[in-house]
This record gives sequence, C-alpha cells and structure tokens, in this order.
Amino acid sequence: MVKDEVSLRERKAAKLKLLILSLVKKLLINRSFNDIHVTDICREANISKVTFFRYFPQKEDILLYFMRVWAYEVNVELQKNQIKGLAAVKYIYDRYGDLCENYNSLILHFIKYHAASTKTLKPISIKKAEKIVLFPNYEDAHKIEVLAFDKLLEKYLLEAIFRTDITKSSNVNDLVSMLLTTTYGSILVAKMKQLPVKALLKKNVFSVLETF
Repeated sequence: MVKDEVSLRERKAAKLKLLILSLVKKLLINRSFNDIHVTDICREANISKVTFFRYFPQKEDILLYFMRVWAYEVNVELQKNQIKGLAAVKYIYDRYGDLCENYNSLILHFIKYHAASTKTLKPISIKKAEKIVLFPNYEDAHKIEVLAFDKLLEKYLLEAIFRTDITKSSNVNDLVSMLLTTTYGSILVAKMKQLPVKALLKKNVFSVLETF
C-alpha cells in the first residue's frame, strides 16, 4: 500500500503541518489574517514557536502553503471527476470564487505578500505523506502533480487548446497572463467598491474566457 511507503515520522510531520493550516483556516472565520498571531496558532496547535517556524519560516508562508494545498485539492477533484479543457478552467474559477468568499482576508494578504516582496516567492512543497493525509481513501492521490495556481490554469488551457475548446488563440502564456490579471484585478476592485467578490470575479473571468 502507498501508506507503507512513507514512514511514521513523515506521516506525523504531515499531520502536524496540515493541522496548523486547518487551525489557521478556523481562526480566519472570525478574524482577519493580520489579526492572527503565531502565538495564537501555537496555542491552538499545542506546539512551540520553534516547531511552528520549522514548518513555516514566517507567518506569511502559511499563505503560500494554503494556496498550494488548495490548488492540489482542485487538481485532484478535476482528475477524479475527469473534468477537462475549458470546463476544467471554469471549474477552477468556480472553486476560486468560493475561496475568495470564504477566505477573503487571506486572499488579500496573499496578494499583498507578493506585491511587497522584493524577490519571487517560492511556494512551500507538498510531500507524498501530506497527499496521503489529505486523501487517505484515494489510492492514486500521490500520483497527481502539485501545481501553483498559474500552472494549474496553464495545464488545462493547454488541454483546452488541444481539444479545440479554444480556437481564437494558442499562446497559452498570454492566456494565463490575461486570466491572472483579471483575477487579481477583480479581487482588488471588489474590495475597493465593496462588491460581492465571487460574482464580480465570475463575470469578469467568464467574459475573458469568451474571447478565447
């Protein structure tokens, strides 16, 4: 079995790392990401700061891990349900809209973290043990690749071009750039104008997809 391919130590580390993430998500229900402190997380998880920083060198790195796990989970769903091409891109954005509604504070800080960084931020990896913990009843979960949001879009846009779901353009880099610009622009405009973020994101992204 796949579970036997990872050690008990690796599984324990994976469970703790994902526990930290789940506790942050729980805290985000009633608080903004800015109001959540490392001491709060450590208290909830019953761990020391030393242990926390072993997994996340700084608090903001949880943002990177959150998005990495989210993108991986979406990719697993697409593979399991055999959703392909442009239908997959639309599915990704439906899930992303839910993400923005449920964790708007986190998404805004994620954008801010990237904007304020003086270097390209590298996502925190997801190991095989973490994949097993996330999907204990899905034997093939460990085989599914871990992709950042932009690479997830690229994968399924390429598939859409191959399937001829997209016929007006074949430059996948331009398509991804257009979608990312629309995504983050919509999130910020929704915040500035106090508009429902999922509805605005869906309207703008789907308008862009129609041009493909």
